Amino acid sequence: MATPTSTVTEYCAALGKSKLVREDELPAIRTAWESESRGGDADVESFRKFLVKTQYLTVYQAALIQRGRSDGFHFGGYVILDRIGSGQTAGVYKAVHTSGQVVALKVLPGSKAREQNVLGRFQREGRLLTQLDHPNVVRAYQLGQVGGTHYIVMEHIDGETLDNVLARRKKLPAPEAVRVIHQALLGLQHLSDKRMVHRDLKPANLMVTPPSGNSTLDGTIKILDIGLGRETFDDDSPETQDLQLTSEGALLGTPDYLAPEQARDARSADVRADIYSLGCVLFHLIAGRPPFQDKNVMAQMVKHATEPPPRLSDLVPGVSPGLSAVVNKLLEKKPENRPQTPKDAADLLKPFLPDKAATAVKMPVLPEYQQWLESESAFELPNDVRAAIQAVKPKSATDVKPLPVKPRIVPPAPVAPPKPEEVNVELVAFPEDEEPRSPWELNRRDFAMLGIGSLGVLFAIGAGYGLSRAVRRKSADDEATAEPPAK
Repeated sequence: MATPTSTVTEYCAALGKSKLVREDELPAIRTAWESESRGGDADVESFRKFLVKTQYLTVYQAALIQRGRSDGFHFGGYVILDRIGSGQTAGVYKAVHTSGQVVALKVLPGSKAREQNVLGRFQREGRLLTQLDHPNVVRAYQLGQVGGTHYIVMEHIDGETLDNVLARRKKLPAPEAVRVIHQALLGLQHLSDKRMVHRDLKPANLMVTPPSGNSTLDGTIKILDIGLGRETFDDDSPETQDLQLTSEGALLGTPDYLAPEQARDARSADVRADIYSLGCVLFHLIAGRPPFQDKNVMAQMVKHATEPPPRLSDLVPGVSPGLSAVVNKLLEKKPENRPQTPKDAADLLKPFLPDKAATAVKMPVLPEYQQWLESESAFELPNDVRAAIQAVKPKSATDVKPLPVKPRIVPPAPVAPPKPEEVNVELVAFPEDEEPRSPWELNRRDFAMLGIGSLGVLFAIGAGYGLSRAVRRKSADDEATAEPPAK
C-alpha cells in the first residue's frame, strides 16, 4: 500500500520513480522551487503546487504522487493526465500520447476482463467505435491490450452533455433546438450507413463541444455511448447470443425517449426507433419536458404507444405549426409512418434551422499521431520521436519554465500496467461531490424491469391458480356424474 509523502525529499523520490520527470531534472526543479518560495523540506504542499503551476504535473498526477503513488502513469504509449469519470466497470482517463495528441483512454481493468461477458461487451464497443469517422459521433482511434488490461483510445471531448445544458437553461429556443437535433440526425445517419443502431439516444448521450455557455449555436453535437448499440446484422451471431445483449424482454433505452416498438422488443428496433428518440429529445429541448410523463414507467410506455403527443404550441407559444408538424412526424407510433432514414428527418428540419450558426467541426488529429497509428503495430515509439522529446527537456534551474501549451510529457517507461480505479464509462467529467450510485438505489430503468418482472410473476401465479381451480372443478363434476358402484 502506498505511503503518503511527508517531505519534499520523499515527494521527489516518488516523482522520480513515476518517470513523469527525469530523475536528473529533479535537483534543478527543486532549486527553482526553493528560490521562488524559500520553502523547506516539510513544505510538500507548496512543492506540489509549484509542479502544477510550472506544468510539470497535472493536478491529478501531483495528488497521486503526494499520496505515494509512483506507478500506473504510463500506459501503451500514453501518459495518464487525469481521471474523467467515476463508476464501477471501466475507467475513462484523459491522457496524452508522446506525439502531443490528447485522448480519452477507456480502460478495462484485468479484474473485470476475467468476466467474459464484460470483456466481450467492451471489445464489441471498441469494434463499433473504430468503424466511425464523423464530426457528430464520438470515435475511437485504437483498440489494444497491455498485459491483462484492455483499453480503447478515443477522441477527448471538451464539452457538456445536453442534460447538463437543460439542467441549467431548462429549455432552448426552437431554432437552437432544431440545430442540435439536426446535427444529431447527421451523426445518426453515419451510424446507419455503418449498419448500426444506437438504442439509447437521450440528452445525456448528446454532447455539445466546446461547452455551450448560454448558446449551443457555436458548438458541435456529438453522439456518445455506443455501448448499447448493435450492428443490424449481428443479432443472430454467436457473439451477440453469448453476450445476451438483446435478450428477450430486456428493456434497452430510457423511458422518456423510448420508441413503442423498442419497448415491445429491443431486438426488432431499427434506426427509426432512434429517430423517434431524437424526436422526443427535440420536444424536450423546446418544451422543457419530455412528450410523455408519468411516475409509473409502465404507464409512461403505454402513453408512448397509444397517446398523441401534446401540441408544442400549447406548451410554448410562438412555435410554428410547421415545426410542430415535423415533431409529430418524428413521434409517429408506427415506424413506417416516420421518416425512414435520419437524413430524411434532417431534411424535414432544414427549413427551421437558425440563419447563423457554426458548422460541425471534426476533432483534430495531429499528423505525428496519425502517422504513429498507421505505422506502429507495437507500442514502442520511433527513435526520432524519442529524440525530439528529449531535446526539449531543461538542463538547469534557469531553464525551469512553464510549458507553453500542454503538460510535460516523456517517453513511456517499461513499468507495470496501471491499476486504475474503477470508474464510469462516460466521456464527461462528473461533479466532484457526486457519489457512485448505491446498489440499493433504483433508477427508472430498474423500476421498469422490476415492473415487467412483477407482472410476469403475477401472471404466472394467476394462471396457476386458475388452472388448479379448473382441475378441481372438473374433478368435482366427474365425481358428481359418476355412476355408483354396483352392489
